[in-house]
Amino acid sequence: MTDPWGNPLSPDDQRPVNPQPEDYPPDFAPNPAWPGAQTPETAASAAAPPPPPPMPAPDGSPASPPAWPGTPPPPQPAWQGPKFSGMAIASMVCGILSITCTGFLGIVLGPIALGLGLTGRKAIAGSNGWKKGDGMAIAGIVTGVIGIILSIVYLIFLIRNPNFITDFVDNLTTTTTTGEKLQGA
Repeated sequence: MTDPWGNPLSPDDQRPVNPQPEDYPPDFAPNPAWPGAQTPETAASAAAPPPPPPMPAPDGSPASPPAWPGTPPPPQPAWQGPKFSGMAIASMVCGILSITCTGFLGIVLGPIALGLGLTGRKAIAGSNGWKKGDGMAIAGIVTGVIGIILSIVYLIFLIRNPNFITDFVDNLTTTTTTGEKLQGA
């Protein structure tokens, strides 16, 4: 016989015919639930009737089945803290947009921010601490009111000065030069 590299082996180095691990046979007792492992004592205890099914819970739902002995308890879901109110976030975003988009869009977004902010604060107060974002709702209310006021002032200004935008654009594109020489040069 040879080793894997083709070298001859001495008779002392021959592989055993039926190798067994060092600690064979195992040190533990066989499980009585294994087939063929029942003794007369375990067979008598196995003939005992199974335990009765668990009683249903008081609310009428079936009880959970018992866990096998030695199994770890089921994992508990991780605790998640209070979430931000979506209405409070939307209120703040609409309020900021109503200020930056003063005019026709601001006159629409301002009342939306105001309504979402008030509804969001009511939902946060009624959630028993499961929602947060009261500050964002207040910011949405305040910026919504500011956006409404700025939009109304802007629209009144445009109604009184209808040519303001065209005059402003014309003044941006027109340059004035004087034909005379600058003084001091």
